[in-house]
Amino acid sequence: MNEHDIDIDWDVIIVGRSYAGLSTALTLGRARWATLLVGEGGPRNEAVRHVHGLLTRDGADPAEIVRIAEDELARYETVQIATDHVGGIERIDGGFRVHLGPSTSTARAVVLATGVNDNPPAVAGLSEHWGRGVFTCPFCDGFERADRPWVLITDEAAPQHVTMLGNWASSVAVHTPDEVRRVHGDGEEVTHVELVDGTKLEAAAVFVGQTFTPNNRLALDLGCAVDERGLVVVDAMNQTTVDGVYAIGDLTRLGHHMSHAIADGTTAAAAITHRLLTTSA
Repeated sequence: MNEHDIDIDWDVIIVGRSYAGLSTALTLGRARWATLLVGEGGPRNEAVRHVHGLLTRDGADPAEIVRIAEDELARYETVQIATDHVGGIERIDGGFRVHLGPSTSTARAVVLATGVNDNPPAVAGLSEHWGRGVFTCPFCDGFERADRPWVLITDEAAPQHVTMLGNWASSVAVHTPDEVRRVHGDGEEVTHVELVDGTKLEAAAVFVGQTFTPNNRLALDLGCAVDERGLVVVDAMNQTTVDGVYAIGDLTRLGHHMSHAIADGTTAAAAITHRLLTTSA
């Protein structure tokens, strides 16, 4: 079967091919469930050169991690990968109908790993350095730029956030987006931040407050509950408020790390295995 030959029924369809979705597919494959992993686009952190804080993979290229994970899934005959857009999901007797481009397929359970879209402030030069000197997570990218001055651009700087950044930086200058004219650098590293009053601040890194839009349309259409930030509400096993629908990764929590996403996938797969075994008994 090639990756576009998907006009069959599946035990599970996973929407989203980043770390959380890949982890779910791996565990479901090892449990021998017929699983379709479908999605398009790269992981949220695809702009960075290296990932950090991931056990045994510290410093790895995120694209390489995805490539290796997909290659490993080829070992499991019950798992297929498709590059396609999921236009909608609806409940049917015994499961769900998933609209994949011009075709449809069915599954007994679905997993939403659709993540979030980052919405950085509208500051000149910031998007050009996203993941290349402009970051959101000091745990992920602070160590390599420690003991040098940083700039935090945010509308709401909690004192504890500034204190935390100071654990790495020699100094932290805090400014709102309206106070910043441009982030300067060479496209790979940030050198300084120019304020609207002409002041130039040396900066080895720029951090921004986390502003994002959850990709929750599929969840909302299915009737899943979301919180005040639009993140999908799940229980300890990543089950949403809709039976048979699971949500994992950035779609479910603020400040997610790759390790959390991978763990979510394993957790959801274990819960789905229990559900499929008990409902088919």
